[in-house]
Parts: sequence; structure tokens; C-alpha cells
Amino acid sequence: MGAYKKKSEKGDVNMRHAVMASMAADNVHSPVMEADLEEALEFAGTGKYQVLHNILMLLTLLAAILEMIGIAFVLPAASCDLDIPDNLKGIITSLPNIGIILTAPFWGRASDSLGRKPVLLGSLAAAGAMAFIAAFMPSLITFAILKFACSLFLSTPSSLGYAYISEMLPRKRRDFSVLVVNGLINLLTFTSPGLAWLILANDWQHQLGAIELRPWRLLTAVYAMPLILAAVAMLCADESPKFLMTKGKDKEALAVVRRIYAVNTGLHEDSFCVKSLKTPCDITDSEEHGSGEALASKTKSESAFALLRPPHVQWFVLLSFLMFGLFSFLNGLFLFAPDTINRVMSSNETSGRVCELMAQVDNSPSGDECLDSISRNTFLIMVVTTVVYGTLVTAGSMSPLSKKTLLITMFIVVGVGCLIAGLTTNRILAGITMSSLQLTALGIGPLTAYVVQLFPTSLRGTAMGAVLMFGRMGSVAGANAAGVSLRAACEATFYAFASLVFLCAGLSFLLPAAKQDEKSKELDRDS
Repeated sequence: MGAYKKKSEKGDVNMRHAVMASMAADNVHSPVMEADLEEALEFAGTGKYQVLHNILMLLTLLAAILEMIGIAFVLPAASCDLDIPDNLKGIITSLPNIGIILTAPFWGRASDSLGRKPVLLGSLAAAGAMAFIAAFMPSLITFAILKFACSLFLSTPSSLGYAYISEMLPRKRRDFSVLVVNGLINLLTFTSPGLAWLILANDWQHQLGAIELRPWRLLTAVYAMPLILAAVAMLCADESPKFLMTKGKDKEALAVVRRIYAVNTGLHEDSFCVKSLKTPCDITDSEEHGSGEALASKTKSESAFALLRPPHVQWFVLLSFLMFGLFSFLNGLFLFAPDTINRVMSSNETSGRVCELMAQVDNSPSGDECLDSISRNTFLIMVVTTVVYGTLVTAGSMSPLSKKTLLITMFIVVGVGCLIAGLTTNRILAGITMSSLQLTALGIGPLTAYVVQLFPTSLRGTAMGAVLMFGRMGSVAGANAAGVSLRAACEATFYAFASLVFLCAGLSFLLPAAKQDEKSKELDRDS
């Protein structure tokens, strides 16, 4: 009887959705006394409102990325002024990821408790202000302190935008919108070397009190401006209706959906057919509210420990290691590509391997002549390769190839590129292959998709957070290892990182094939 009732209720819901879709298609706006949020979003439609909102989220995500990777261009130009020793470059480069690791749980809880808009607005404003002030710090210590303080607020701008995008859209449009925004971010990262080329190409200096203003300080301030601009733009954003519903603010949520409808259609808000929103727990909310928190707490505790027990532990360990290896390249070794390529291009030698050419150039303060200029060829290589590889990452993400094939191919290509970068005597080829390390961005999507497929619904959130945390740890480990070893044992660095990525390629063969993926989907759907 219970099964029949559930089936009947499901049929009623499907029928209701079909009727509503038909009404929307016919542009009929007959009053609907009550609807749930998903139905209301379907009625509001997709249009100008979501385009503007997605552009805003794209700005917040890109602003965080520019602040995180921009340090790769700032450090080579600031090394003489700030007296940055080579053994500290890895630590300073990894500061954004250290801050995110330390604060990610806090900001995640804050966005679920206080709301998407206030948390995102506050973190953008704080990160932007501290990053901007860092541009005018007189010493390495004060510069590093401000950069670290900025990183403590970067967790929300670097991730919350994806959830914020989804919560403003009907269900059928969410995946596509997130995919498009992610692809645009990959393409727009060329603005980091592009801005550096535009600003650092000019050699000027002005005395401002005890501070000597130089192009790298202006570049640091420019990288901070998108964070500040995004914070100002967030003042015009609406709160997520999904968040408002979780807080029992159904009237405020309906007001947001009505606004979405009005902007998309050009009609008055009063003509919106939905007059009230149905809360998910209307029936037994008062009866179950008392035990809900205890049950949620118990489920969360069980989920965390379940990751370390069969059958989940094997997938958790494998995916965590692959994510660690991937980020050790993407946010580790790759962040030293501008400095490495610049040293190679600035060498007076006509031929030689990367490590031999790097040894001829010194941009550390202990050298006889400290070099802090970046060559035109370095900028040209970084801008062109970022556009090309960003396009390849976007195309690869949308390709029909399986996740397993994409991962294995990506790891092999990056490993070969790493070896060529360390062995070739051609400067241009060395720069191109060194830049190919950013292709590792192609692996983030497949790995996160594997987390979704290999863990049951009750474990997915915990598993995703834990696996991404190992990725952040890989960023810190990779940046610090590269910062020290590129100076002390240059050739060994390329061999070691290539070995790591080939190991990741080999371990990727242990991931389930496409048929197994479909089977796990069916099992999870049945459960």
C-alpha cells in the first residue's frame, strides 16, 4: 500500500510538472495557489536575469583565480625589491592555498548559516582590501602577512559561485550553465599573463614616502581590483531562494523568483502565476524538527568514518592521491613556469637545457646582479599557451570521451611535456612544454565526477570536501617542493614531477570503466 501511494504521488508530481511546462510553453500565466521552489523556478524561466547573475559569479570566481595565480608574475618582478630568497618563493606562492585549507570548513558553514550573498560580499571586500594594501608594503614580511590575510578570505570567492549559479536556475539548466562558466574561466585566465605583460613591460619608478613605486606594485593592486569590483557588484545581487527556503523565509524566496520572472519576461511581478511557495517539510515539520539535528549529526559522524572503511576506503585513497598529484602540478610546479621561462629566455647562452640556462641567470637578492625584469618572449609564450591550453581544456571537458580516458590521456601528455621541458635544448619548446602543465585542469572535472559516482548520496558531500582538501594539500606541497628543488636540484625536479604524474596515469587505470559507472549510477538510483 505504501509503495502504491509513493508511486501515485510521484505520478501526480510528474503530471503537475507536465501541465506547468505546457502552460509555460503557451505563455499562460494562470494563478497557481501553491508550488514548490523547483516548479516556481521553471515558471520564472531562463533568460536575462540568469545571464547577468552568471556573469557576476564568473567575475567572482575569476577574481579569486587571478589573485591566486597572479603571484607567479609578481614574485619574479618583486624579488629584488623585497629581497625574496629562492627557498621562500615556494611558501609565498602557496600562501593562497594555505589560507583556503585553514578556512574552507568555516566559510562553508558560514555560507550555509548566514547566506550566500552576505558571506560572498564580505569575503570579496576583505580579500580585495588586503590584497590591495599588500601592494604598498615596504618589506617581505609585511607583504607576506597581508597576502596571507587575504588568502583567509579566498575560500568563498573561489568556490561558492558554482553553487550560487545553480540555485538561481531551473534544474535542467544547471549543469550546462556551470560547464559554460567553468570553460570561460579556463579561457579567461590568459588575463593574468596579459595584465602582467601590459604593466611589467614598462620600467619606471616613483618615490612615495618610504615606498618606491614600481610596476610590480601596480600589478599587485590591479590583480586585487576584480575582488573589489565583484564586491561592489554583489550589492545588486539577490539572495539564493534555495537558501531562503531552508531558513523558512518562503515569502522572501518567492520575491526573488518573482524578480527573476520579471527580468526574464519584461512583465510585471504581479503577473507571476505562483502566489506562494510550498516548504519541503510542510507535513511533519513540527513533529520531526526536534530529532532532525541529532539525526543529521549522527549521519555526518557516520559518513566521515565510513570513508575509512571498506568498500569506500579504496576509492577514497585513490581519488585523494590523484587529486593531490593533479594539484601539485596545477597550483604547484606550474606557478613557477613564468619565473623558469623568464630565466631561460634571459640567459646569454645560445643553447643548453633549461637547468643549464637557468643557472646562468640569478634573480635572487644574494646575486651580484639581481634580475627582476621579465622578457617579452616570456609574456608572449604565457599568453598564447594559456589561450591555447585553456581552449583545449574546455573542448576536452565537453568531448564525448570517457572520464577515465580523459584522465589517463591528460596525465600522460603532461608527464611527457614535463620531461621534454627538462631535456630539450630549444628555448621556445621548453617554454611551450613547461606551460603545458596547466592541462592538468582538465582532470578536475573527471575526478570530481568520480567522487559523485563512487560514493552514495549520504557520503558525497563529505567525500568531495575531503578529496578536494587533499588537492589543496598537493598545491602547498608542490609549490614548496618546486620552490626549493628548482634551485638546488633542477633536473631532479623535472624527473620527480614527471614520475609522479606517470604514477597518477598508471593508478587511473584502477578507476572503473564506463559500464561500471552506469551500473553504480543505477544502484545509487535504486537506493
